[in-house]
Amino acid sequence: MLSHAKLLRSFWGETICAAIQVINLSPTIVLEGGVPEEVWSRNDVFYKHLRVFGCRAFVHIPKDERSKLDNKSNQYLYLSFGDEKFGYKLYGPVSKKIVRSRDVVFIEKQIIGDLRKELETQYDHLGF
Repeated sequence: MLSHAKLLRSFWGETICAAIQVINLSPTIVLEGGVPEEVWSRNDVFYKHLRVFGCRAFVHIPKDERSKLDNKSNQYLYLSFGDEKFGYKLYGPVSKKIVRSRDVVFIEKQIIGDLRKELETQYDHLGF
């Protein structure tokens, strides 16, 4: 997961947490095809909240926290999911902080490696 997302080794802890979340949502032979999360919580398991680890994400900035000319969202990288109360766990490459948010739009086909290429080619025509 870490190499696919092209993230630094310093994200290994977040990668392990995300992998464990996926494993706990996967059927296993030990439980005769049961899902660990389902057996533990006795609730049905849903998969629609799963996203590609390290994908591009945009977090909405509430209207009262921005001015008229500010961006309506900030760019982050998806790390893992929380429950409905806490939302998704994301990393801000600009702020270098981890945040949680429920108001997120994901672009799962783009990872940080794609973003680096985009930033490098975005200003090539300027000759810098």
